[in-house]
Amino acid sequence: MMIEQATVITYHKGVATVQCQAKSGCGGCAGQASCGTKSLSALAGEKFAPQFELKVDQPLTAGDRIELGLAERSLLVSVFWLYLLPLLVVIASSLLFSQWIENELIVALLMLICTATTFWVIKKRLAQHTQSEFVPVFVRKI
Repeated sequence: MMIEQATVITYHKGVATVQCQAKSGCGGCAGQASCGTKSLSALAGEKFAPQFELKVDQPLTAGDRIELGLAERSLLVSVFWLYLLPLLVVIASSLLFSQWIENELIVALLMLICTATTFWVIKKRLAQHTQSEFVPVFVRKI
C-alpha cells in the first residue's frame, strides 16, 4: 500500500475533506541554490493540490495531519486505463492504417479519431463501475 500524508480541510459526520501537498521534483539536491531548473519552476508558482472527500472512522478537526493509503493494484489499473491502453491504440492504429492508406494526413486523422474514441470509451466504462477501488483509505492520524 502506498502511503501519503494529507491535511484535513473540513470534517463533518465521518466525512473529511482533505488535501495532499503538491510535490515538486526539484529542491532535494545539494545544487538547488544554483540550479536553473529550480529557478524556472519557481516562476510557475506553487503547484495546486486538489481536494477530495474521504470517509474517516474517527473524529478530526481542520488542520489535522493524516495518512492516506492507496493499494498498488489501484495505481496499476488506473495507469493501464489512462496511459497504456491509449498508447497501444495509437501504435496499433498507426500500423494498421498506414498499411492501407498512403496519405499520412488521413492516417494521422484516423489515429486521432481512434485515440479520442478510446478515451471516450474509458471515461464511460469507469463512470459505470464503482470508483471505490480508486479512492484512498484513511490509515491513521499523525
